[in-house]
Amino acid sequence: MCDEYRFYFEQLLTRMNSAVKVPFREVRFDGWEPRISDCHSNVDLWVHHHPETKPVRGWLFWPPNAAGQYTIMAHSVLEEDGQLVDITPLQRDISRDGLLFLKQLGTEADFLAMKAASSQVFFP
Repeated sequence: MCDEYRFYFEQLLTRMNSAVKVPFREVRFDGWEPRISDCHSNVDLWVHHHPETKPVRGWLFWPPNAAGQYTIMAHSVLEEDGQLVDITPLQRDISRDGLLFLKQLGTEADFLAMKAASSQVFFP
């Protein structure tokens, strides 16, 4: 991992006290249902059809493994009436227990660039 990315993920870890558990809610409309593990597209499509909501980009953290590494994954959720909501179902064998979401502080462009370079990392 290059120094720029390492610094970015180190900064995320320093903000872990701001990470929150985001409740999952099943949604559907006009025969559409969110696809498993396709959070960015799910959120973008939902917001397009529900302009009262907005996308929130950030990072999903799994609890650290035995070696102390977090699995960190780029993730998108919704903000609806001031509350965060996760509309993306996970694979059946993946538990939501212990998952925490940390909002992206930079711009959408910053997030997309980091997501393209490192959408999932094991850190540190």
